[in-house]
Amino acid sequence: MANEYTYRADHIGSLITPAALSDARKRYAHGEIGLEQLRKAEDVAVKFAIDMQRSLGMSVTTDGGLGRASRGAVKLDGSTLATTEAAPLRSLSRRPIKVTVPAARRAVDKALDHALARAAIVKTEIEALIAAGVDYVQLDAPDYAMLFDDGAGALQASGGEPKRTFDELLQLDTTALSGIDRPSNVRIAIHFPRPSNARLRPSVSGGAERLFQALPVDRFILPMDGESKDIDLLRLVPNGKVAVLGLVSATTSALESVDELLALIDHAAKVIDGSNLALSPATGFVASDGMSEVDQRRKLELVAEVATRWWGFEM
Repeated sequence: MANEYTYRADHIGSLITPAALSDARKRYAHGEIGLEQLRKAEDVAVKFAIDMQRSLGMSVTTDGGLGRASRGAVKLDGSTLATTEAAPLRSLSRRPIKVTVPAARRAVDKALDHALARAAIVKTEIEALIAAGVDYVQLDAPDYAMLFDDGAGALQASGGEPKRTFDELLQLDTTALSGIDRPSNVRIAIHFPRPSNARLRPSVSGGAERLFQALPVDRFILPMDGESKDIDLLRLVPNGKVAVLGLVSATTSALESVDELLALIDHAAKVIDGSNLALSPATGFVASDGMSEVDQRRKLELVAEVATRWWGFEM
């Protein structure tokens, strides 16, 4: 029997902004429409995104980054996503909902104790989301570059933020994720975005094993390209934790082969129990020359189809 809380057909969360919403945002920025009109345009876009995800058979629904919180970067300043994103999403979707929060390292404070205070805010944010009825919380952690070729050595800083050592970063995320009281149906995942064109380093096992063992999450969302060393990394995932295989490209329109994806899951299931696997696109979706809204729909449909073929119907 399918586990209704494993969320086999997963996705990172972000979806392509529809043209009508992009236009409304531009008009709002130029003072041509008011905030109420902009919010109506966002609500229409979110409702459409939710209906699309449900119709395709995705295990969870997100607002695609199209809701009110998407107008600016989420700041870890005590404001909450529970009202700006989760509450509208919960009211619109009868299926499990997923909300993404940024890692604590997104603070600009150079002192580690300040960053740890931000980690406590992330924890409070996650708890507020759960209280608001969110079924699945995803922590985006793009700074574990040590897993990849172009991240050898120190973790990378960006946007004027301080560099953090691996130990500091692990301490921050562990602080943010530990001791969260939640119902049995709620899942917490951490997503490791993969640098463009990067490959897994051949000697990442030490750091990766510590990462997988230390982080108190249910799921690891792992962008992959199907290479054997990608799959071999699954050996380090602790028993009972779910590895989400990011095998479907969200940047190119060419559809992966259903048979090839099924074969890759078969391969992964020789490394880790197949009941502890799920499937997703490798990244979130962004409009580009290689990805349109039609392409996006076909990719999500592919994820749902392959997940159903391998694991059966989930809900």
